Parts: sequence; structure tokens; C-alpha cells
Amino acid sequence: MKKHVVVSILLMVLLLSAAGALVAWMIATRPEPKEATPRRSVPIVLAPPVEPNEDYRVRITGFGSARPRVRLRIAPQVAGEVVARAAEFLSGRFVRKGQVLFQVDKTDYALARDAADRQIDLLNVQLQRLATEEANLTASRRIEQRRVELAREQIDKVRRLLTRGAATQQDVDNAEEAALLRDSQLQTVLNQIALIEPQRRQLQAELEVAKVRLAQAQTDLSRTEVLSPVTGRVLDCSVEAGERVAVGQTCGELYGTEVMDVPVPIPASDLAWLGWSPDANAPRDPVPATVVWESGEGRPLRWRGAVGRVEAGLAAQTRTASVVVEVRNDRRAPDQPALDLNMFCTVTILGRALPKAYLLPREAILPDQSVYVVNSGRLRKRPVRIARLTGERAMLLPGGGVEAGDRVVLRYVPKPVEGMQVRVVDRLPAPLAPAAGPATAPAAPGP
Repeated sequence: MKKHVVVSILLMVLLLSAAGALVAWMIATRPEPKEATPRRSVPIVLAPPVEPNEDYRVRITGFGSARPRVRLRIAPQVAGEVVARAAEFLSGRFVRKGQVLFQVDKTDYALARDAADRQIDLLNVQLQRLATEEANLTASRRIEQRRVELAREQIDKVRRLLTRGAATQQDVDNAEEAALLRDSQLQTVLNQIALIEPQRRQLQAELEVAKVRLAQAQTDLSRTEVLSPVTGRVLDCSVEAGERVAVGQTCGELYGTEVMDVPVPIPASDLAWLGWSPDANAPRDPVPATVVWESGEGRPLRWRGAVGRVEAGLAAQTRTASVVVEVRNDRRAPDQPALDLNMFCTVTILGRALPKAYLLPREAILPDQSVYVVNSGRLRKRPVRIARLTGERAMLLPGGGVEAGDRVVLRYVPKPVEGMQVRVVDRLPAPLAPAAGPATAPAAPGP
């Protein structure tokens, strides 16, 4: 073996030995680590002091589609040919109350009116003639009564003459026969007078019938012009000039635009917050409401309304009550569009005013109807009575378990333990605010 190879091997052995000795020395002389006490994490909870809402007005929000209060089917009450139709009587156009929509030929109805009028004139003439006849018969009765008196006086005179021998029995018989003839003539006049009243009553009855016919004819004549019963908008028109229509035939449909109804389904329990009694037709005080329709153009349209009624019964599937909000369209306000058919609106109803109420986020309410409050830096569970629960908030009344100044935990605490230590903040730091759960902060060691 060459000499330089042996020298290299020896150098390597020396270097490895020196390195091993250095490592052994460093291990032997290393300092001992200091023992550190572990630090516990204390959850940060959002629990600002609770403040009551003074003079709080309960707001009930719902959704509904606008519908007209009045929706009418247009049908003529007389039959005939349509001779004219208004240009406005077309689907989508507006009509005013009392406007003629279309007109039926009035010739036959005008003739019927004239015939009834002439019949009345004829009956009036007959009544006048009957009155004249009654007056003549009354005069004839007085004459015949006087003739009967004279005939009886003649009988008495003849009988006196008979007793003195100046007359015969034949003369007495002739005088009695003449008296009977006068009685018969008087009875004829009396019978004629007795028939006057039935004849008068018959003519008067016929006159009344003729007047009814005249009124009916005038009514039918006025009905040849079919008028719009409301100010509104035409939904459908199915009649044209020259077409013959029948009584009751549907010729169109329109709805009134002056008053629109928006039915809003709400929980039946919310009726109490409207001041509404189930057996009443209307609330004790007007219940205002705001109706908002999103037009899709970035500018929502708003209308003021009021609760008009609650529809009978509850919905079979949802067990909700249908509250009808009435909106009156003001056609005199050009800047305010009218609430129209089938607009789907958001409705906010202002219910009862409460002197004081506490509003908490719904997530602050635990499943067992309780909340967590912080006393002396520790969690405490407290039962509450919820007066009203909505999609986002819970409303509590005084005496419901929360009072002013209580620090109620408003956000979910993971794995909460009664009496656990927490750190309270009135608001979360900006980086932590969007988080779903609470933040944590280091705390001093020990309890």
C-alpha cells in the first residue's frame, strides 16, 4: 500500500473522532429548557347592553298580488242589434263611470214606449167620460126620486077622491101602476150609478198597468245604452257594431281602478298585533300599511293603504290569515302611477304601538326559549318569554326575561358551558365581524 493512502485514512479517522467528541460535548453542556405554564383561550362574545325600543310600532311584513275591489262582467239587459261601440271599449283601455260602452238599436223600445203612452191617454179619456156619466146619472137620480115622490102623492090624492066618490078603483090602480113605473126607472138609474165605481176601479187598474208598461218601456229604452258602472280598465271586449246581442250575453269585462285590494297572508297569531277582534268587521282604529312594488327600473313605487278586512277562515295548507290591504288610486296625482292588477308587492302593516319592547336577533334565542347573558365575565343561561318571533328578530316585552342593561349574547357560542369565562365586547373587530362564530383571546393562566 502506498504511503499517501495510509496518511489519508488516518486523517479521516482523526476528523471523525474530533467531530464525535465535539457533538458529545455539546450534548453534555446544553442548557435545560424552562417550563412554561399553558395559556387558556377565552372566547370573545358579542354582548352589548340591551336597550329597550321606546314607543315601538309592531311591523308585519308580507307579500301579495294586487287585485281589483270591483270586477264586472258587461252584459246587456235588452236584446237587439249593436249600432255603435265606443272606441275606448277595447282591452287595456280606460273608461270612466257613466261612459257609453255600446248601444243597442232603440227603435222597437221607442215604439213600445209610445204605445204605452197612448194607452195611458186613452184610459184617462175613458175615466173622464165615466166621471161625466156619473154626474149625469146623479142628476137623473134626483129627477127620478122627485117623480117617485109625485107618483106617490098622486096615489094618495086618488084614494081621497075615491072615498068621496069622485074617483074609481081603476083610477087608483092606474096611479099605483104609474108609481111602480117611476120606482123601476129610479132603480135603473141607481143600478147604473152602482156600476160606476167598479168601472172606475177597472179603468184605474188598467191605467196603473199602462203606467208600469210605460216605465218598463222607458227603462228598456234607456238600457239600449250600456254604460260603464265604474271608472276602470277594460279586460276584454267581445262585441262589434252590427252584431246582435241577447239579454245577459257577456260582451266584455272590466275592473275598477279606484280601489285595489292586496291580500297578504300572515300568521294567525299576528292578528292580535293589529288590534283586530275575530268577531269584528273592522279594527278599532285604522291600521295603516305601505305597499311597495319593485318596477325593475331601480325605483320602487309606493302607495299608502290601510287594512280593510280579514278574509273568512284560515288557509287550509299554511293555516295563515289573509289580511286585505286597501289602496285608493288618486287619478289626480300625475306623478303617482296607479296600483294595477297582479302587481306583486311587499306590504308592511303598522300594528299596535307598544310603550317598550326589546328586540334581539333570532340567533340569540336558544332552542329551549332561553338566552345567554354575561354576569361578571361568565355565561349564565336565562329563560325568556318571546312575544313575537319573525324571520330575523325576536320581540320581548318588559317582564319577559330581559331588562335594560342586560348583556345578552347576540351570536352563537360554540360548546357553551354554564359559568364559562368569556370576554365581552360591544362590537366585534372588523376582521372578526363576518365570522360565523366568536373570536377568542388569550387569558391569564389559571381560572
